[in-house]
Amino acid sequence: MAEDKKKKKLSFREVLNGRFLESEWFKRNRVLLIFIFMLLIINISVRYKSEKVIREVANLEEELKELRSESITVAADLMKLSKPSEILDRVKKSGLGLTPSKEPPRKLYVKKE
Repeated sequence: MAEDKKKKKLSFREVLNGRFLESEWFKRNRVLLIFIFMLLIINISVRYKSEKVIREVANLEEELKELRSESITVAADLMKLSKPSEILDRVKKSGLGLTPSKEPPRKLYVKKE
């Protein structure tokens, strides 16, 4: 008769009533079950945080691509504006009356004291 009680199966009704919490098996393994439950909670939180980081990395990579293309565009515009012919045209349009120098630039030497 004691063996019949030990081999009794767990029914759905006992789970709903909460009677399985009073079973001997649950009492013996409660520390292990609590440990497993805590591991599941930690696993869920780590997974959530990692997905959040992955989304953030994807957004930053997209932003980096946009900034690189903008940088290339700005560098190309700067190269165009810094051409000597472009500078001469802009000076002529502004009406400053400047003309390019006919003499090449000279080096200045300073004596150290």
